[in-house]
Amino acid sequence: MATEALDQECKSMVADLRATFVSGKTQSLEWRRSQLEQVHKMFRENHEEITAAVRADLGGSKLRGLAELSPAQAADHALDHLDDWVQEKWVAGWVDRHCIRPEPKGVVLVIGTWNFPFTLTLGPLVPAIAAGNCVVLKPCEINPTCAPLLAKLVKKYMDPDCIRVVEGAVPEVTALLNQRWDHIFYTGNTGHGKIIMKAAAEHLTPVTLELGGKCPVIADETAQMDVLVNRVSCAKWLNCGQICVAPDYVLVHESKVDEFLHRAKAALKQCYGEDPKNSPEYCRIGSARHVDRVESMIETSKGEIVCGGTDGIDKDARYVPPTIIKQPSLDAPLMQEEIFGPVLPVISFEKLDDALTIVKQRETPLAMYVYSQNAANIEKILTNLPSGGSCVNSSMEHILCEDVPFGGKGASGMGCYHGKFGFDELSHKRTVLRKSTLPGCRGTFIPLPSAAPPAWPTQDAIYDIAVKMSLGVMPRGLKAQLHKKMVRQFGFIALLGLIASLIS
Repeated sequence: MATEALDQECKSMVADLRATFVSGKTQSLEWRRSQLEQVHKMFRENHEEITAAVRADLGGSKLRGLAELSPAQAADHALDHLDDWVQEKWVAGWVDRHCIRPEPKGVVLVIGTWNFPFTLTLGPLVPAIAAGNCVVLKPCEINPTCAPLLAKLVKKYMDPDCIRVVEGAVPEVTALLNQRWDHIFYTGNTGHGKIIMKAAAEHLTPVTLELGGKCPVIADETAQMDVLVNRVSCAKWLNCGQICVAPDYVLVHESKVDEFLHRAKAALKQCYGEDPKNSPEYCRIGSARHVDRVESMIETSKGEIVCGGTDGIDKDARYVPPTIIKQPSLDAPLMQEEIFGPVLPVISFEKLDDALTIVKQRETPLAMYVYSQNAANIEKILTNLPSGGSCVNSSMEHILCEDVPFGGKGASGMGCYHGKFGFDELSHKRTVLRKSTLPGCRGTFIPLPSAAPPAWPTQDAIYDIAVKMSLGVMPRGLKAQLHKKMVRQFGFIALLGLIASLIS
């Protein structure tokens, strides 16, 4: 389709959705609940087809499909808490009340990615619906089976007046980014994230960017090796390493590095057998282009191949064997770029500060994993190395909880979601002052008495009193204690008044 025609089609679609939003339809709690129920129903009735599509595009066993069902659980969580989330929250004041009112932003664009095509496209849909927005979904074209299935299911189950799907590749994304949105939610790599943000800046559109980066594992001399090997291996080889929070490289104390390599190699054999290509558990790379990228990283690593390597690569089958590389060059692309594939660099360090230096030389990662039994070392790492999220003696499990935020920092992204955090991300938090009209208040900035006494203070006197009250007549701690005491007394008086009214 010609560029102008695509632009016009997207413009018309956004205009239709905006008209629906302005009508107030999506602000209705009944609408939000019904659509969240539909998300759950979509997965409940089609999980077999969804799993089959994921396996067709990315390989792996049937259990691989379980990782794509999380939007159903997210919808359940939102339904359980929606009544509380949407309430206007009082934050300060007794007579004049300051409140925060969550309101939908409007029309939201969600651009998904290919490594978890349902979770990372329909996952952001849940908080967008809960917050009361209209939504356009753009599934990733790299998934030839999942993308059309997702489009078909959304059209079947979701409200077409409020939720649309646009399939296609670069021309379609370009046309979408030419439009004015009220929020853009993108999951993908950092390079594309910059393009999204630049396009959003044209319309001053807020963005949520869920990117990635080189997520490090740091294991000191006190790390329990069975825990380290099992949990890092599980997180690294799942989905062929194509997870934004997968361990990207491992820094192991020199006293433990040989044991780690030996046991990590044995764990691979135990999981996938002598030839992982024949294992039904082992997934495939998303596209032939990504196979070439990973192959180039292995070839230029300048490290020792412990297992795997380029010899077993089958581009037509999109197969790259699980590969462990010892002591690659820190300047190689393998250690400079996000791997996003089944390659695990392992580097030894003598002092913990050496490991910290290696991590600091790279952009802030989306996740960081610390394996240690030394509380001081754990605290030192967490204090000195920022990351989007972290685990201590685990890998990736922090993303499974709906009650904590998931998001990056710097090059690994901005904004967050999951549970209430996603609802807040896709809501405008509007301040509302509900001012009293009780006698003695004239609706001015400074409450004045209805009849000013003859000796009412001058403006200079009022200014001096206000400055002393706000900037330190009394110590801050004492002021806080008096405030708490007044609040308690007010509450007690109100309770007595309520009891008296009930008795009378």
